[in-house]
Amino acid sequence: MAQDYLEATHTATTEDQTGNMTLPRQKQAKLLEQKIFTTLYLLRTIITNTRLYSIKNEKVQEMISKAFTSLSEILKVTRELTLLTIDNDLIINNKAIRPEEAEHFTLFITILKQKEIGHVSFRKGITPRELMQFLSDLSSPLSKTIYNGPGISCGKLGLKEDPRDTIPPPPLPPLPPVMAGQDGTEVRDQALLTKLRSLSHKQLNLAQELYFSVKQKKDSNLQEVQDAMSTFITLFSENLNPLAMLTTLKSGDEYTFTHVINVCILTLAQAESLGFKGQYLYDIGITAVLHDIGKVFIPDEILNKPAKLDPKEREIIETHSMKGAGYILNLSNVPKLAVLAALEHHIRFDGSGYPNIGRNWKTHIISQMISIADTFDAMRSCRPYHNPSPEQKIREVLISEKGSTFNPLLVDNFLTILSRNQSQSQ
Repeated sequence: MAQDYLEATHTATTEDQTGNMTLPRQKQAKLLEQKIFTTLYLLRTIITNTRLYSIKNEKVQEMISKAFTSLSEILKVTRELTLLTIDNDLIINNKAIRPEEAEHFTLFITILKQKEIGHVSFRKGITPRELMQFLSDLSSPLSKTIYNGPGISCGKLGLKEDPRDTIPPPPLPPLPPVMAGQDGTEVRDQALLTKLRSLSHKQLNLAQELYFSVKQKKDSNLQEVQDAMSTFITLFSENLNPLAMLTTLKSGDEYTFTHVINVCILTLAQAESLGFKGQYLYDIGITAVLHDIGKVFIPDEILNKPAKLDPKEREIIETHSMKGAGYILNLSNVPKLAVLAALEHHIRFDGSGYPNIGRNWKTHIISQMISIADTFDAMRSCRPYHNPSPEQKIREVLISEKGSTFNPLLVDNFLTILSRNQSQSQ
C-alpha cells in the first residue's frame, strides 16, 4: 500500500530519563493546545480592547501581563509558537484549528490579513516590552510596520495569489530546429529528450546546491533554479515520454534531490495533459522542486535510516511539511502554490495524513498531483528501507487507493499518461 512508502501518522507516549513512562503524548498535546487557544483568545481580546481604549489602559495592561505569563509557560514546552495563515485558515504549530474553533479566531485572522501578515513566531526569551509593542502595532490601524525582534518575528505575504501575477521569467531560448528524418518528428523528439535529460541533470545539481545552502543556513540562490525551469518548461512537451526524462540515482545521499526533480517531471506531465500552459507550468515546476525543502531540517540519520522509524523519529520526519511551508513563506518571488504544496503533499485525498489539518481541508489540485508523483517515484526507487517495486505493482497501489489516498480522476489521468507513452515506445 502507498502508506507503506509514505510516512504515516501515529500517537505515542513520552519517556523520561529514567525510562519511566510519563503522561501520554496525546494528553500532553491536548493540554498544550488548550493553553495555546486560551492565550491566543486573550491576545485577540487585548487587540479589541486596545482599539477601543488604549494600550496604556489599566485593564489592557493587566491582560497583557496575563498573556505574557501564559505565553512564557507555553514556550517552556515548545520553545517556539508559530502561527501560519493561508487564505482564511489558521495553522498553529503544524495543526489547523478545527471548524468549531474557527469562530473564536476569525477576528484575529482578519487582523493578520489586514496587516498582510502570513506568519508569526513567538520564541522563548520573549520580553514583556516586545509583546506589548507587537500588540500595539497590530492594534493600530495607522501602523504600517509590525514589531520584529529576538522574541517575535512575523512576515508579510510575499506570495502571488495567481500564477499570472508573477514576475515574468527571463527570455526563453527557441525550440531546436527540426532535423532530418521522414517527417522530422522522431529525430526532433530524440533531440528534445537529449536536451531535457541534460537540463534535468542541471536542475538536479541546482536543487542539490539549493537544498544544501538552506541546510547550512547560507543565502540560497533560487534564481538559477528559476532560470533553468524557464528553459525546461519551454522544451517540455506532452508528446514526450516523461519516464524517459527521469533522472537516475547515483548515490544514496543524492536521493532527496533526484526525487524532487523526478516528482517535478511527473507533475509537469500531469499538469500539461490537463491543459496547464506557460506561466502556470513554470509555477508548478518551481512548486514541485520546493515541495520537499522541509527535509533539510530533518537529521540525516533519520532521513537515511535503513530500518523502520520509531514513533519519535516518525514524529520528527512529519514536521518537514510544516517546516518547508514556513521556510518558503520567507522567500520572495515564489508562488503561493509552493507554500500549499509543501504543506499538503502528505495530506491524503480523504483528509487524513499529515499535518493534521482536518477532514474538511481540501488540498490544492497540484498538491494532489505531487502526491501521486511522489508515491510513484518513491516506490520505483531503491532505498535502504525498501527495494524498488515493478511498475505494475505501483499501478495496482494507485488504483487500490483511489478515493482514499489519491484523487481518482488524477490517478486515471496519470495511468493514461503512462500507458500512452508505453504504447509510443513500443
